[in-house]
Amino acid sequence: MVRPTDTGDPEGNALLTRIPVIYRPGYGKARAHDPELAADYMRYTMVADPLADAAIESVAGIDTREVTRLIRAGMDRETRFLTRAPRRFREFFDGVEVPPPWWDSAATHSGRKAFHEYSDLFIPAFFVATVRNAATLIAKAFHATGRVNSRFGPRRIRQNTRHFIEIMLPGALDRFGEGWRLSVRIRLVHAQIRRLIRSGKDWDETVYGTPLSSAHMGVASANFSATVLGLAARLGAGLDRDARAGFMQIWRYASWLIGTPEELLFEGDEARTREWADIAHICEPPPGEESIVISKALFDALPGIVGQSAPGDVRRMVSNAHRIARALLGHELADQLAIPRLRTAGLLTLLRSRRHVQRMAHLVAPNVASVWRGASFAFLLDAAVLDDLSYRIPDRLRTEEATPW
Repeated sequence: MVRPTDTGDPEGNALLTRIPVIYRPGYGKARAHDPELAADYMRYTMVADPLADAAIESVAGIDTREVTRLIRAGMDRETRFLTRAPRRFREFFDGVEVPPPWWDSAATHSGRKAFHEYSDLFIPAFFVATVRNAATLIAKAFHATGRVNSRFGPRRIRQNTRHFIEIMLPGALDRFGEGWRLSVRIRLVHAQIRRLIRSGKDWDETVYGTPLSSAHMGVASANFSATVLGLAARLGAGLDRDARAGFMQIWRYASWLIGTPEELLFEGDEARTREWADIAHICEPPPGEESIVISKALFDALPGIVGQSAPGDVRRMVSNAHRIARALLGHELADQLAIPRLRTAGLLTLLRSRRHVQRMAHLVAPNVASVWRGASFAFLLDAAVLDDLSYRIPDRLRTEEATPW
């Protein structure tokens, strides 16, 4: 993607007059921390995904079942059937067909290994990063669909978890791997949601910027990579340099497939990516009602996802999730998201100590520890299981009005 044109104003004043209204107070604060990253974030709030958007627009008048069939043909590289698709639709799949030159699957081995060793810590870290994403205007776009804040919430969270687990499996990001397919599907779904939002009257881009903008793809990518690494380490994961670098590269490629501009992937540099996430959250307006609703829906969906139904078990699980999220997010953001005020003193130390005991168990009784970790990962897979991967995309903005997807 072409980098947005610089205004040529080193002080950022010219940019300030162009950026969406709701971001202006945060941008002023962010400039004091890192003017360059703050300006980049603002520019990308006004950028969508031209390649995916053009593809989706080109099939807008085609029957939903035919669109699903065309997407499957693109995923499966069914060239003969794909010739029936509009040119811009074919160009989209041409654009993701060949990985960028920096992608090296072998270099990600240590990152995958670390994820499997500490999957019981990475998944809660991923959940908290998802809650952190809900503190941005990403929440406003997804709130408009009803996909999270309704009875469809558990399925949405299962889809996210499945994607996270899939891309960590060997070969998952190869051309026909499930991680590759899921990433490209997410990109097309985002483009369709963006088109549906823009076709309505409730989103003013001069105020809110582009729905599901490139800036939001960038901050979500940063949270699911650098932020997750930091959170997993705080929970007790022992991650060496190779493991962290490998994990970052996995997300760098997955995010590229999802449509994050390459400039916002920072060559997989963890420190710069974390700085980008921090600047993004300063630029974003304070969490609004949509963020609170979606945050609550994420927590409320947890028991159903993992099969808890007894009232006492449900309350205990949600309460524990609230405590961990508050400890990791900090009191200010937790308060903004209306996460209940619960005691967190000593919680992270306790969790790290518990993980240390598990690590020692591996040294003393590796067979037992292996079963322990295996059971934990099997549990996560069960929680993420869905029907066969669907290539349907929403045909209506409101999920309850749309054909199931």
